[in-house]
Amino acid sequence: MNQTAMITALPIITDNFHISLNLAQWLTSGYILVIGLITPLSANLIDKYSSRQIFIGVVGLLLFGSLVGPLTNNFYILLTARLLQAVAGGILMTFVQISLISLYPVEKRGAVLGMVALVISAGPAIGPSFSGLVMQFFSWKALFYIVSPIIALLLILGICFLPNFSEPKAVKIDMPSVMSSIIGLGSILGSISLFSSNVLGAAILLIFGILVTFYFVHRQLTLTTPLLNLRLFKKASFTKMTLIVMLIFGILIGTEALLPIFLENVNHYSSLITGLVLLPGAIANTICAPIVGRYYDQHGPKVPITIGVVLLLISSIPLVFLTKQTNIWIVIIAYIIRLIGVSTIIPTAVTEALSELAPAEISHGTAISNTLRQITGSAFTTLMILITTIPAQFVTGFHLAIWLTVICTVLLMLIAITYLRSPKKA
Repeated sequence: MNQTAMITALPIITDNFHISLNLAQWLTSGYILVIGLITPLSANLIDKYSSRQIFIGVVGLLLFGSLVGPLTNNFYILLTARLLQAVAGGILMTFVQISLISLYPVEKRGAVLGMVALVISAGPAIGPSFSGLVMQFFSWKALFYIVSPIIALLLILGICFLPNFSEPKAVKIDMPSVMSSIIGLGSILGSISLFSSNVLGAAILLIFGILVTFYFVHRQLTLTTPLLNLRLFKKASFTKMTLIVMLIFGILIGTEALLPIFLENVNHYSSLITGLVLLPGAIANTICAPIVGRYYDQHGPKVPITIGVVLLLISSIPLVFLTKQTNIWIVIIAYIIRLIGVSTIIPTAVTEALSELAPAEISHGTAISNTLRQITGSAFTTLMILITTIPAQFVTGFHLAIWLTVICTVLLMLIAITYLRSPKKA
């Protein structure tokens, strides 16, 4: 939820800090980006330290970022606080997934990861609604104040009651891999937002990022104990399902970034009304994710993925023609359909991606999946907001950005078809 809680507040933050929307959106896309950059390191950290050390350390960091954020009137300090939250969130997300997978047997993974998917997809879905409700009565600073006591309580409970269910291992963290992953991926994603103001600089940064990322990949394939075991991509189920997770998360985060801005800037709805418009979709997502996880345990991936793709395509029809005059109930229904589609695909694809991995590979598989998912989410947020700034009219740019999600849905469908054709996947 922390990922997208700032989305509804972006128009207000742009006014308060006198900054552009393209800069303000880094409170969201930067958060997602840092989660993606820190996640490769998380698998090694989880191996290197005990479960208690990891939990207490990252929750403490999350609390620190949440307390610093509302105390400033400087945008860049606010952004730094958000990025500290993201560091903690990225490690914590991987820690929870790896812990649950390790503690539960294979036959229950679908249901367990369905609950994890509820957090992965429903959390970001609820964020804009939560933010809209808070912003109606308080300032953006309340988004930090409200979660701080909850985080503090979790920290106290962890210190008092969390048992150690993992022991530290002798893990050497390869710093060239860490630095090249951060610099390479950060440069690629940073170049996307730079294209609107400096095409040449963005192109140079993009090429530099690609070269550094290529070095990172080459190093992972040659190290005996890599930061990320990229050899897992030799397995078809992991590769194709990870691609699907990347695409569906990009579609989810991109839509959630743009729709509140449309409702507030074009329809001139308040933060509260915008949040209420998005709330039914978030609730539907929350209900569906665990149900789909249990269905997957019994019947496999074919039906959930097929239904999800169909629902995504159906929901795109009203969004690509959305105008100020569109009945608000059409927006609500389209968003509900879209998030149900997301909730049928994410738990299925996440579980299926890990289905053929050995126990020793789970931590790396989870870290890779989380990394690529978050990086795609950050890229989609930045790219879709950039697209809206290209035409003279925001509405036209919004339609173009939604068409991008349609193209990604078709690509997702093609990947799913090639995977599900296998008789054992039917």
